[in-house]
Amino acid sequence: MPSQHHVARVAVDDHTWQSFRHAALVRGLSVAAYLGKLVETEVKRRGATALAHTNELDPPPDVAIDALATVRATLDELHDVAGRLARTAVGTGASWDEVAETLRFSPADARQAFEQR
Repeated sequence: MPSQHHVARVAVDDHTWQSFRHAALVRGLSVAAYLGKLVETEVKRRGATALAHTNELDPPPDVAIDALATVRATLDELHDVAGRLARTAVGTGASWDEVAETLRFSPADARQAFEQR
């Protein structure tokens, strides 16, 4: 029976590795368990994309369109995260001007993109 435990080298600098270890400990997980959760989450996330369902026999234009659809979905997710963070920043005392500057938007564009309606 194959082992459920796989070994990998992680190519990051010492500071990054220490930060990762700390993040695992804060969550009450071993480094192995935390890394396993990250891998499972990434595989699940990628499996839900259009690009995950392509193969080497698909016509290149179809693969390119599926890749664009995957990028669009990722951008939409990031936009939602940025919106929640922008509203949290404003809700805790930051100004829309500060949010806009951080995101390299005009204040009007930041409000239009992220202010709750």
